[in-house]
Amino acid sequence: MFFVALVWLQLWWSLFVDGCRLFSILALLLCSIFSNWYSFSALICTLASLYLLDRNKYDKKRATDPFPDPKPYKQLKRIRDEEKIPVAVKEAFVNQIADFALSLYDVENCRALRNFEPIQMNTHCTFAKKAVLWGARDYDTSLTVEQNVERSIPALIKFLAIGEELHLDGFVFELPGEEFGQDVHKFGQGVRRILRCLSDYDPAGYHCMNKSYLDKIGWAFEFNEIPIFVTTFAPCYPSNHSRFAFETKNAFVLLQPMYSFVIHDIGKDTAYTNWDNPTTVRDKIRVAYKENGRPYYIRNVVIYPTAHDIVKPLDDSGNTLVEWWKSEELAKEDGGQDTSPETKKTD
Repeated sequence: MFFVALVWLQLWWSLFVDGCRLFSILALLLCSIFSNWYSFSALICTLASLYLLDRNKYDKKRATDPFPDPKPYKQLKRIRDEEKIPVAVKEAFVNQIADFALSLYDVENCRALRNFEPIQMNTHCTFAKKAVLWGARDYDTSLTVEQNVERSIPALIKFLAIGEELHLDGFVFELPGEEFGQDVHKFGQGVRRILRCLSDYDPAGYHCMNKSYLDKIGWAFEFNEIPIFVTTFAPCYPSNHSRFAFETKNAFVLLQPMYSFVIHDIGKDTAYTNWDNPTTVRDKIRVAYKENGRPYYIRNVVIYPTAHDIVKPLDDSGNTLVEWWKSEELAKEDGGQDTSPETKKTD
């Protein structure tokens, strides 16, 4: 009852202040022809009502509402309206935003998703088949990787704005297999270019791909302040690999917002796996991959550089890693004559 009364009190107070404002403005207009204390009083009332009706002040009070939001990741920003998109981003993608609004590009029935379907339907993740995915615009080989990514940024912004409420699970980018899918090193470079382009246009301005600790503990990929788990698949991986592409011709980058794992109750990461009697969703996924001949490396710690798992090495035994975050030039400088991306031994 107290809270109901409080709501009614706030409503009547707002109506009262609105009435005072209207009255004071009318009084000011009527009395302004006289140079007396009536005009002065009306002016004071008008200024006072403008202060009382400072909506930003009331918005700030509402922001301190003692009732918590039960949704996970409630502290993360959401771009729900076009006016909240930063000016630089809006100006850069004004035509694409208009195209997206006019439904000239179907995010749920695009070529990237159709080509990705064999992976989605055959992978051993327990919720993959029912996952709700959006895809990038059809890849245009006459454009660069970056130009192709830019064309899909408005859709990604929209995806992350509404994804948690609609239980959207992932956003798929496609890379041409002939150029990026036949060699794990070239694939890593394609992945780096996609993620760096997204980072450059990050609406939140965080630019995660510019961080000096990208390959260290503490880094994670994020866009618009939403942490994202990045998984990749390519034809270069053998059939016994967890990133096997199931005979698809192209390579793929799957962006999974972390809230998706909360929705599907994956649970916290653990170094221990109950192989004989899996009960958690995470353990069931690990067992499914192993039973189907595609086991993946599981560390004995739960805190590790997440970048190391974005592009897996062909030998997923934990002894090597693909340094995909390095440009080709930097990789050659670090590797000397041997430019193989799998020459660095993991700790």
